[in-house]
Amino acid sequence: MIKILPKLLILLLLFSCNHSSQKQTSDGFQEEKEIPVLTPQFFIPEISSKLPENSGMMVYNDLFWGFNDSGGKNLIYGFNESGEVKKEIELKDARNRDWESISQDKKNIYIGDFGNNLGTRENLCIYKIKKKDLKKEKEQKVEIKRIDFSYASQKRFIFPDRSTPFDCEAMVAFEGNLYIFSKNWKNFTTTVYKIPTQKGEYELHPLDTFNVNGLITGADISPDKKQLALVGYKNYKSFIWLFTNFKGDDFFKAESCYYKLDKVDGSQTEGICYYNDSTLLVSCEKSRAFKQQVFLFNLNKNEHGTH
Repeated sequence: MIKILPKLLILLLLFSCNHSSQKQTSDGFQEEKEIPVLTPQFFIPEISSKLPENSGMMVYNDLFWGFNDSGGKNLIYGFNESGEVKKEIELKDARNRDWESISQDKKNIYIGDFGNNLGTRENLCIYKIKKKDLKKEKEQKVEIKRIDFSYASQKRFIFPDRSTPFDCEAMVAFEGNLYIFSKNWKNFTTTVYKIPTQKGEYELHPLDTFNVNGLITGADISPDKKQLALVGYKNYKSFIWLFTNFKGDDFFKAESCYYKLDKVDGSQTEGICYYNDSTLLVSCEKSRAFKQQVFLFNLNKNEHGTH
């Protein structure tokens, strides 16, 4: 039975995708009447006040990990299911200009300092810390290695407010590399770029672009490495894109499926991570309508809503 369940999950997702209302055409992004809807469980109703702008999301060592974005301290926080902070890890010689994403592989944790709403930054980087350096103490400092990068196609650094294609808030670690997904303010697409995990300075070239019809704010790869999830929003209505059974890192050539997120309109959904192969956690920042919290979405349970 254990071997059969993943196949059943894939069939369910494919069924949903075949009935999805989101399709790309030569004329752009079209919507039909019926699309899959995911309804949240309010998994962690309120995270500690230390994390009002929880922009990233990761599960490691029985804790949920996040951080504050632009202007926050150079700290990542580990918190439990009650939202209580149990770990505070300071990154030595790191600055939080605009941290936006957190990811991991077997040995390391990566924090993306690449938020770039105005397209003016020339100091984009990813901080790398070793998991073995995380000790039992609640508060500690860890050494970093820095991965610097720039976009090969960016020739100017002045844009009208929130119109740049060189903003980014989403990153995954996959098969020995890092992949970041852009937040294109003007045409609501996302472009994926590949970055080595070794310290260095890199010039990035686009791998592929996908019309997500919104602003991508988070990404994660499922534990079985068969699915990529992107979370985002448009007009503060949140959505998730799933890409299933890709070959290599050809994410956007895989089966794609779009989901509306129910009951979270008005929230600023920022971070996403897999709790297991069929469950996603999504974090949101504190706002007038929502507390800083974590939603849980079961991919085995979705409804078809009317748009």
